[in-house]
Amino acid sequence: MWKKFRNRSQRSSGQSENDDIHSRQSSPASRIPVQDSRRSSKATAADPPEIPRDVDRWPSERSHISKFDIPQARLDVNSRDLRDRFQDRNADPLGLTVLFSPEHARAADIIFVHGLGGTSRQTWSKGRKPEYFWPKNWLPQEQDICNARILSFGYNANFSSTGPNSISSISDFAKALLFDMKFGKDDLNEDLGIGELPIIFVVHSMGGLVFKKAYLQGLNNPDYKDTADQIQAVLFLSTPHRGTNLAMVLNRILAVSIVGHAPKQYIAELEKNSPAIENLNEDFRNVASRLQIFSFYETLQTSVAVKSMMVLEKDSSILGYPGEISRPLNADHHDVCKFSSREDPNYQSVRSVLGTLVANHHKAVLKTSEAKIRADKVKVRKLLAVTGPPEEDLVNLKNRWRPGTCERILYDPAFIKWTDSTSASHILWAYARPGSGKSIQSSYLINHLLEAGCHCAYYFFKYSDFSKKTLNALLRSTALQAADRFPAFQHLLASLSDDDFDLEKAEYRTIWQKLFTSGLFQLQSPKPLFWVIDALDESDSANALINLLTNITESQIPIRIFVTSRELPSISTAFDRLHNTSVFKISLENNIDDIRCYVETEIRYMHGSNELQQKTIAQIVEQAQGNFLWVYLAVQQIMGCHGPEDFEVALEQLPPGMNAIYHRMEESIAQLPKATDQALAYRILIWAIFSRRPLSVEDLLYVLQPDFKAVFDIRHTISQVCGGFVVIDSSDCVSLIHQTAREYLVNQAKLPFSLTDQTAQEVLFTKSLSSFLDKNVRSRIKGKILPPFYYYAATSWAYHLKLTSPDSDKVLDLLVQFFQGSGVLPWIQALANVGQLKVLVFTSQNLTSFVQRRRKIDKTKMPLLHRISDLSLLEQWAIDLLKLIGKFGGQILQDPSAIYKIVPHFCPHNSVMYRQFGKTRSGPLYIQGVSDPEWDDSIAQMFIGSEVQALAVVSSGRYIAISTSAGTIALWNALTFEKFRTFVHQEHIFSICFSDSGNEMASYGFKTTIIWNVSSGQQISSVVNPLDTRALCIAFTEQDKVLMMGSDTRQIRKLRVRPGSSCWEAPNETIMQEETQLEGTYLNSPTALSFNSGVTELAVAYRGFPLSVWSVTNAHLINRCKRRLNYGQVSNSAWTGVNRVRWHPSSGDVLGIYTDGMVFKWHPIEESHHELKAADIGATPSEIECSPDGIVFATSDVNGTIKIYDFEHFVLLYQLSSEDIITDLCFSPNGRRFYDLRGPICNAWEPNVLIRISEADYSGEQDAEVASTAKSYLASEAFAETPVSITALALNSASSIIVTGNEEGSVELLDIATQVKQQISTSVAGLSIEHLSYAQDGIQIAYCELGGRLTVISTKLSEGDIKTRWKNHNVFKAVIGLKIGGVQQLLSSPESKLLLITSVHSAQLWSIETQSIHTVHTPAKSSASQRWINHPLNPTQLLVFGSQGVKAYQWSSLVELGSWEIDYSQTESAVSDDDHVEKPGLPRKNSSGNPLTGDDRVVESVVSSQNGDYILISISYSASSLNRKSRIQIIPTIMLAQNVHTPITPVSLPPDLVSILEYPLAILGKDRLVFLDSSFWVCTWNLRNKSFGIANSITRHFFLPRDWINSEGLRLCQVLPDGTFLCPRKGEMAIIRSTLGSDW
Repeated sequence: MWKKFRNRSQRSSGQSENDDIHSRQSSPASRIPVQDSRRSSKATAADPPEIPRDVDRWPSERSHISKFDIPQARLDVNSRDLRDRFQDRNADPLGLTVLFSPEHARAADIIFVHGLGGTSRQTWSKGRKPEYFWPKNWLPQEQDICNARILSFGYNANFSSTGPNSISSISDFAKALLFDMKFGKDDLNEDLGIGELPIIFVVHSMGGLVFKKAYLQGLNNPDYKDTADQIQAVLFLSTPHRGTNLAMVLNRILAVSIVGHAPKQYIAELEKNSPAIENLNEDFRNVASRLQIFSFYETLQTSVAVKSMMVLEKDSSILGYPGEISRPLNADHHDVCKFSSREDPNYQSVRSVLGTLVANHHKAVLKTSEAKIRADKVKVRKLLAVTGPPEEDLVNLKNRWRPGTCERILYDPAFIKWTDSTSASHILWAYARPGSGKSIQSSYLINHLLEAGCHCAYYFFKYSDFSKKTLNALLRSTALQAADRFPAFQHLLASLSDDDFDLEKAEYRTIWQKLFTSGLFQLQSPKPLFWVIDALDESDSANALINLLTNITESQIPIRIFVTSRELPSISTAFDRLHNTSVFKISLENNIDDIRCYVETEIRYMHGSNELQQKTIAQIVEQAQGNFLWVYLAVQQIMGCHGPEDFEVALEQLPPGMNAIYHRMEESIAQLPKATDQALAYRILIWAIFSRRPLSVEDLLYVLQPDFKAVFDIRHTISQVCGGFVVIDSSDCVSLIHQTAREYLVNQAKLPFSLTDQTAQEVLFTKSLSSFLDKNVRSRIKGKILPPFYYYAATSWAYHLKLTSPDSDKVLDLLVQFFQGSGVLPWIQALANVGQLKVLVFTSQNLTSFVQRRRKIDKTKMPLLHRISDLSLLEQWAIDLLKLIGKFGGQILQDPSAIYKIVPHFCPHNSVMYRQFGKTRSGPLYIQGVSDPEWDDSIAQMFIGSEVQALAVVSSGRYIAISTSAGTIALWNALTFEKFRTFVHQEHIFSICFSDSGNEMASYGFKTTIIWNVSSGQQISSVVNPLDTRALCIAFTEQDKVLMMGSDTRQIRKLRVRPGSSCWEAPNETIMQEETQLEGTYLNSPTALSFNSGVTELAVAYRGFPLSVWSVTNAHLINRCKRRLNYGQVSNSAWTGVNRVRWHPSSGDVLGIYTDGMVFKWHPIEESHHELKAADIGATPSEIECSPDGIVFATSDVNGTIKIYDFEHFVLLYQLSSEDIITDLCFSPNGRRFYDLRGPICNAWEPNVLIRISEADYSGEQDAEVASTAKSYLASEAFAETPVSITALALNSASSIIVTGNEEGSVELLDIATQVKQQISTSVAGLSIEHLSYAQDGIQIAYCELGGRLTVISTKLSEGDIKTRWKNHNVFKAVIGLKIGGVQQLLSSPESKLLLITSVHSAQLWSIETQSIHTVHTPAKSSASQRWINHPLNPTQLLVFGSQGVKAYQWSSLVELGSWEIDYSQTESAVSDDDHVEKPGLPRKNSSGNPLTGDDRVVESVVSSQNGDYILISISYSASSLNRKSRIQIIPTIMLAQNVHTPITPVSLPPDLVSILEYPLAILGKDRLVFLDSSFWVCTWNLRNKSFGIANSITRHFFLPRDWINSEGLRLCQVLPDGTFLCPRKGEMAIIRSTLGSDW
């Protein structure tokens, strides 16, 4: 940086060496930003602050300065040099510039920072020549460094500029560097993403000071800390850590310059031992240990004017810190950062360090990347419920392929067009008759594409396998295969997996829209994706799939689809209607060459002369008629011959056509000589024809028992008795030889036994269900791998029930026997073992359908023959099966054995599950105090606050977000219904929404829009809203990179989601600008707006103007809604205003509510229109929402009623009535729940109808009889009751009596032994009871109401009626005069003479005898984060636990006796906001990224163990401004007897335990910790257990159902010394007795 003063006359080369000051004459190309193969390299900040550029540079190549101490120096100014150098310096960019970016995932970022007077390129270029710009030209060629991205940073440090004194300082340059690192963008306006990976700095001279300052600023600023934390290493190249004496000289020269130069502040800061240097070094010393530091120093003198001198001595270039690595370079200050070649020893030294650093990071990145890829794959497979591609089908077909066949298609002109290199998407439809070898052709093409390295996904429809004939299964399998080919798509799917969206049961259009249209098709790839779809005619939705394929032209990835099927008119017509997509057609029936090749290959092994072989080949080929299946069967018959005569006879008798050959196969079965063989053939055939999926060989052997025990070789047996109809494939599955064989056997065959559907289905049903009537069944199904046939039996008996005759008494008898016995529980356990609890829903549907069909038949019979009680039993089980999966599904999957010992006891008393299995008191679990007789639909209530109203609710799957009238957004966990955090917008919020990934949330307020990071709680950006504009709808789009908004001013705007400053943009001003004035209309502000799911269309509702739909992408009006006056009639002037409008997620329909209250759906393209019948609506609806899967929609009205309708048929399915007004509602992403807002409460509901519908697409097995929910089930009705909640609880450990208070001000005594309760007091004002205290003597009870009124009651047990035996009288009442904050605690002294009342600011000690304040204690610092308890071992003392430690006080006087600091650092570790994951060894940080302090801790509760040995402290930590994470600390009480100056160290808990511990409850006995885990199991763990592998040391006792869990109820849960668990629920006190008190 000091090259300005070099003696240029001494340069042997004759060229100027002011390389960092003077620029080369730049070519036009040098002014173009450098680009690599992936992205533009020039990086700019998003709306960066203006950094001034000086227009004058150092004016001359030659310096005439002869002395440094001359007062004035005349500088010879060469005007051409000045102009050239000024222009060249401007060619070097300021800010961050990407020099190189690897094509693959990078391992690190390397950032170069120049020094004083330098530029972002010339500083690093020998002789200012671009070929010597080593960071760009040489480093990317190095083996290890090529895995890093390389950037340079330029800032205006030109000390030779003229003009006023610059006020820029090193700190300013550091801030600019930080800003660009955080908010930098490239020319494509994409984030640079600096901070995602490790960062390495290479800094020269003053650039090292800029780096140090930036690093310190970043660590201390929450906005930059995440970025600064990624800085791992720095290479200092001659950095003046202690300053230099030349700085003062340089500023003196600039001060006296005659050309207007001025001293610079940043130069003054470089003076030796300046305050700025010393402060910087002192601060940097404290953080330097975080970095790998490499210091390179100069060893040659630098020419400065007429002198040569050392610009920086070694001691100034080296920090001298532990761990620092230093090395000399054979260069002066000028050339220490410039190299002559890649062989330059100086370059090799620097390169070696960078190579080692990048290599280490690359290994770590690879390891992390591989782990992430594996984790993403697991998530994707779970999301799609697919384990892999259909490889078994491919292998089976490839085994049947013969070399030389199927190749003709590769030369077909249609195939060549389909595979051309253009970017368009095409479809190739290959059709042929049945048996023509279409599937073999598909397998050949798949193999051909895979061997050619193409991206190929494939699927084989199979009519005989219900799991392989649905469109849903095809889309999920194709998505999985595409994810394996495209990492970006896999990452997208992994992000969707957290949203609780069940794709296995989703409607196919929803899957197409969510995964393909909005996902895969938006990605970029030069290589096409090939889809091979075989046997489309065997799909249950062929035309629906073809209609979907219209959208493939919108894909950014070229999609090439190959489809095979029969040439059915419906399929042909559907393809012809695809106007926007190129469809090529090819017939596969001209396959004679392939047939000849196949026959020649097979006949080659025939015994006989060559002449006979040729004759056989010719005859088979001649008679084949293009049918490969016929050829295969004919060859099998020929190959079975034993002599020439047999061959001749067989050739003459070859049957013409498939029916003839099937008839001959049928005759072979009919001619079986033994009756047992025919019976065996019948048994095998009905399983091959009618099974839900092909059985394995092991399954079939089990099915044949006990009737056919002596089957030695099942393969041989099948070939002998089944006439060739049944085959065993390469995966050992038993199936028919072809689909046409099934059609023949069922419709044409005349066998000695019947193959009718219902008769066969009854046989299959009986065998399947009987498997669970075995008394030993429970012992057989313990593991996740079930015995042969049990998986099929468990998952399929309900399917066969659906197809049996309802008139069969045998079927009904078997069902009653099963559901009255104990086999139903092992069946549910088996389903849970294999993760198939969804079968319960399918079974419930089919049980209900069976009962309905049976009752219709019974109407024709005599009443005495009606089996009313049996059918009622089945109906009750149909209800219970649905509720089991809704209420307990998660816990049963975690522990399938819970179905025996836990689940029945939590069922309502009138449920059949409880009556049969839960009544017993002899089991490990017994529950009292709960009076719910029936199932309800409520699963949770979320209380927002007593003084706020809930305004809007949205759900992302993981979370539920609720905006409130206080300008906040409350975020709740959708699984546990715990409050996760609160976002403070600080103004009225008009609209909120989640991004598609659920990682971001947007809130549009009165003045600003804020984009939030959901996990961290931090603001991503805050943007000022357009003036006087209210958002009626907002939605994320473009892969969550853009937020779209529709306003009441009839405008749409877009906001780019990025950190830093941004602004709303108007993409097109013409949208919603109606130009046509319709007669009788007036155009006002919209009443409602709604974007469709792709945010490509906008529905606009008005009161005085027709509903309009606009294209967002093309900015034109699509259509206006014309209301039908009568059926089939539409008037041009017929329109009605609309109040609310919503889009169907996939069909293109719009749902809305007309101003006259009618609910309608309308398709703007097809112009279809449908309205609900007036009788179905009732009160005028106020809100309308469609479920994410589009199957149902819901309305709410002003009377507090919610109605759910079937979307397709507009039929009412469910009604929930309430007396509370509903302000908003929404569905969960999986469609199984809905949430509504009523005042300050958000309710979560999970009605049976939604559970049933969410599982309705199970394996695609819905037939016409049960497919429509609207047709199969009558509308159900429920009423939303609001019980009076228990708000306070106190107990006396010496008795079985507890005291409760509720929100209506009632105080009751409850004897948990006798279940007798008695009201003893009430609040006169009806205010909620907030605090209770029950003295140890069992006499004194104190409570405090919400308003601060204190009441003390004396109770006494007397003889008489057991229900009124407690006599009580008021001792006194008083109003507690506390400051703001109210009462925090009530605590009675052990002898019941004193009462402690605490608040934030003071503690009052009241005397019960004098009924007055005895003592007041005012702490030095007020705190809401402390809790008081009686000393567990000393009844005369009190303990108060605060955020820093614990203090002991005398009960009688509140005199402090001692204090102890608690060393929380040993047990606090970093916790992820998102999932509570612990990171042992890392210091715990608060929301600002700083180490936790006492101000970040809040003591929530303190309890002592039963024997007083331990004290359990529950502490919450501020993970963000309004989000608290609870953790526990356990302190041995004996530590309170030690020296008060000795800090107390809590008991260390294993990280594995901490990671699952959700809520601490108590310590039983000596050392048994009781807690709730993250799945709400009540667990125990021994505190003395030193093992950190605790998986087997935690005991799970029972779980709490989800609808029992809320934050207020958890706070009141208590565990008694005998292990009895008390849990408030719906205004009652549940008393749970279990093994909790006996297993230790």
